[in-house]
Amino acid sequence: MKRLLLNLSVIALVGACAIPALAQNTDEFDSEFKAFQKKVTAAKEGAAPENTETSAAKTGEASVNASPSSPVEKTEATAKKPETSSDSVVSEKTKIKKPSKEISGGSPLGPAANLPVNGQLPATARAMSAKTPEEAQAAADAEMETQKKKIDEDTFNDALKVLLPLKPEQIRRVLDSFKDSRQAAETPIAVPTPKVHVETISLDPSQTPLIIKTSPTRVTTLTILDATGAPWPIQDVSWAGKFDVIGPEEGGHVIRITPETAHGMGNISIRLVDLITPITFTLQSGLDEVYYRFDARIPKQGPLAKTPLIANGGLKAAVGGDENLVQVLDGTPPASAEKMKVEGVDGRTNVWRVSGRIYLRTPLTLLSPSWDSSVTSADGMNVYTLNDTPVILLSDEGRMVRAHIATDEVTP
Repeated sequence: MKRLLLNLSVIALVGACAIPALAQNTDEFDSEFKAFQKKVTAAKEGAAPENTETSAAKTGEASVNASPSSPVEKTEATAKKPETSSDSVVSEKTKIKKPSKEISGGSPLGPAANLPVNGQLPATARAMSAKTPEEAQAAADAEMETQKKKIDEDTFNDALKVLLPLKPEQIRRVLDSFKDSRQAAETPIAVPTPKVHVETISLDPSQTPLIIKTSPTRVTTLTILDATGAPWPIQDVSWAGKFDVIGPEEGGHVIRITPETAHGMGNISIRLVDLITPITFTLQSGLDEVYYRFDARIPKQGPLAKTPLIANGGLKAAVGGDENLVQVLDGTPPASAEKMKVEGVDGRTNVWRVSGRIYLRTPLTLLSPSWDSSVTSADGMNVYTLNDTPVILLSDEGRMVRAHIATDEVTP
């Protein structure tokens, strides 16, 4: 350290005096060199005390080195000397600033290795601050456990990102898009109009078979009734075409039909108990209209026919050729029908006047007056055709009911 300070002083003085020396003669240079020696001596006295012999040797060495034989040599020596001294200064400074292993604890970071990170001292600092080897070992184990938990947590998060890369709101958007796409794919092209149809089957071989309208994803129920409205048991069923037909149980009278295509044609043949002639229908599949229920009546009394209340051969319990009966039974009377007021009964009984004839639609049984023709549905609804009359007698499960038909038309 002492030698470094001395060299620094010499270099400073040499650098201050080197340039002016180039512009002076020999006598002036000698006088100024003596002054320079005095300054060097004063600088040595100002430094820390050192061995006298060593100082003298250094002074003499400096004098010899600083006394060139000619101005050119003096100039070259003066110019080269600061460079060599500057390198020495840089080397000495580097050596002074280099941290020792004792201070840094052997870490390449030096003293910065013991600075706190995230509010916690590193393992080396905590180990050095431990009072006993056991505490140092415990601190190291705790640090290892903490690092292990952090690694496990990072591994879990990475696996979670791989397995479930989408966020919850992104998953919800995907599900909404899937729902919209599925709804568009599963929505039918058209929704057919459902209807309930009642028709009388003609046993005349010259008549064209009736058409039963079906539609995909819809079930059409075919019911066979006799003239009194009683079920007519079915013996067997056979069909053709792309239709799924479920026959009735033994003694049943209901057939279920489901088409397998949107546009198809076929037919069905049914044999009834105690009826020689089989009845046939044309099956048609479409998207516009579908018969949810098709009630087919046979204009004869079947094996389960109801016994009439009055044995009168003049009374007819068949539809005949009156199409208005079927329309009134369906609840859709002709456009020319006039609805009449009925008193003494509930809303299930209705009366229409068509072409001077009375059409009575009621679930009750007509006792008086006599009727010309009638028809009954599978659910027990009856339609009677009468002459114009103001009073009618009905039977409601054995109880007589008197109803009055008003002459005024019901205003809508």
